[in-house]
Amino acid sequence: MLQALAQDDVAPYFKTEPGMPQIHLEGNRLVLTCLAEGSWPLEFKWLHNDSEITAYSSEYKYLIPALQRSDAGFYQCVVRNRMGALLQRKSEVQVAYMGNFMDTDQKKTVAEGQAAVLDFMHILSYPRPQVTWFRDGHKIIPSSGIAITLENQLVILTTSVTDSGGYCVQAVNEKNGENKTSPFIYLSVTHASDSLDTTAPVIVIPPQNTSVVAGSSEVMLECVANARPVEKLSISWQRNGIKITSGISSFGRRLTITNPTSADIGMYFCVAELRDSLVEPARAKAFLSILEPPYFTAEPESRILAEVEKTVDILCQAMGVPSPTLVWYKDSIPINKLQNPRYKVLHNGGLQIQGARTDDAGIFQCFASNEAGEIQTHTYLDVTNIKPTFIRPPIDTTVTEGMTAVLTCEVSGAPKPAISWKRGNQILASGSVQIPRFILLESGGLQITPVFLQDAGNYTCYAVNSEGALSAFATLTVWNRTFIVHPPEDSTVIKGTTATLQCEATHDPRISIRHVWKKDSVAINPSSSSRITVEEDGSLLISQTWSGDIGDYTCEVISFGGNDSRTARLEVMSEMQSNFICVTNVSNYDRSMHEADQTHMK
Repeated sequence: MLQALAQDDVAPYFKTEPGMPQIHLEGNRLVLTCLAEGSWPLEFKWLHNDSEITAYSSEYKYLIPALQRSDAGFYQCVVRNRMGALLQRKSEVQVAYMGNFMDTDQKKTVAEGQAAVLDFMHILSYPRPQVTWFRDGHKIIPSSGIAITLENQLVILTTSVTDSGGYCVQAVNEKNGENKTSPFIYLSVTHASDSLDTTAPVIVIPPQNTSVVAGSSEVMLECVANARPVEKLSISWQRNGIKITSGISSFGRRLTITNPTSADIGMYFCVAELRDSLVEPARAKAFLSILEPPYFTAEPESRILAEVEKTVDILCQAMGVPSPTLVWYKDSIPINKLQNPRYKVLHNGGLQIQGARTDDAGIFQCFASNEAGEIQTHTYLDVTNIKPTFIRPPIDTTVTEGMTAVLTCEVSGAPKPAISWKRGNQILASGSVQIPRFILLESGGLQITPVFLQDAGNYTCYAVNSEGALSAFATLTVWNRTFIVHPPEDSTVIKGTTATLQCEATHDPRISIRHVWKKDSVAINPSSSSRITVEEDGSLLISQTWSGDIGDYTCEVISFGGNDSRTARLEVMSEMQSNFICVTNVSNYDRSMHEADQTHMK
């Protein structure tokens, strides 16, 4: 029975992991969901680019009502319960947008026969826009004499004077549908008097060293060359001295390697030569690297039991290309931020905890990441051999109905004791039981909200682990709420008479109440004036009233069962004013009767 209860608590775990990067439109509503399970209660918080954006709460969703560019980045969910906190892998969110071209009209001059390279003007956009080049309003199609590079450069080979003109691009963001037209690049081609019929090949755009993640669908290398006559220019590709015959396109300028693997790693050469010519070919080279996402070669068990004061080694080893970086966390906090001298990251990647203590219990995570990806593994560390003991046992508590009651039950022990609360034989709250209004706090205490009168009684806290069990109870007393049932009312009295302002309150018979009267927010002291008396039922009597008694009177009822207050206005009039009111009323009555008689006679 004890063992079963001790194992009742389950460390938090994620039901799903982040998928591919998400791309959303500006202004759209985004809801990020963190699906996790484990012993109740679970609490969640969110990080954006490693900065905390919410505090812990029971809300497992994060809502962005209208996305902005600043919302792009990496989001992480943290879930915790009494066992510890767990950090989820990063989820990438991108916001599709398109800015304006940041450059102005440009001019470029080249000599006839040379290659003209027109760079794609800078524009902020996500995702990268699709680009179409235009000359004087006409779309440019790649050909043997024209190339559009992977970086959206326009390359005009063996230029002639007729290539002079205004060039621009149209950029289209395929995600949000926006399109922008760039400023013009005005190309001027100067006439060369000594132009030759044959010009040796020159590499204009050499291939770039490239890295690609294993499992990608393809990778592309590019090589653009210029020569004259351009019709006889031929570009070929080689690897390890062997000519490549497949995957070549765009007049030989591009080499596409589908489903690249480690077997495709190596140095690639592009060779540009003129057919039927003795001129020296031009060569360029680039290295293709294959990145491999991290993978673990050694992981810890899902649960580690350690003895107090012993040394604990937690395994974590990973491989990948390039070699992954390992980062350790305890309860979602990086180990290096804890600055605990007993925690040491070993050369093999593992974590060593020297002289284990009960407060070392928690969730330890190892993240391995490189340019190709990120993975994580974790374990729950139990520090054993300590039976439960009370740090703050339950104590008798008294509250007023409708308020919140908190019964303490803070316990230490290893493994961390499982806490449950009972009233009689009914379990109210535990790691697996949740009843409305009864909340098991992270500290082990019991929160009841709101409290009803029938909640009064004895509550028992049970703490159990593999080393033992203990319990203690506390009595909850619930008082009826104090409130005023017959409040004072606005009234007018004749000068010299007695004014009575009532203030009758109902309250719990087990507690006493106190009436405090104030005039215009200043407390009244009945003992300072023989004219003022506070009755047993709280009523305020003011004898021999005069104009100085006019004002706002507040009755405050103070008790352990709550406080209440009401305010009324007291007016004092002279006897002459009273007679005038009476005469006025009689005159009005006589006038009304006379008018009624005249009407009847007619």
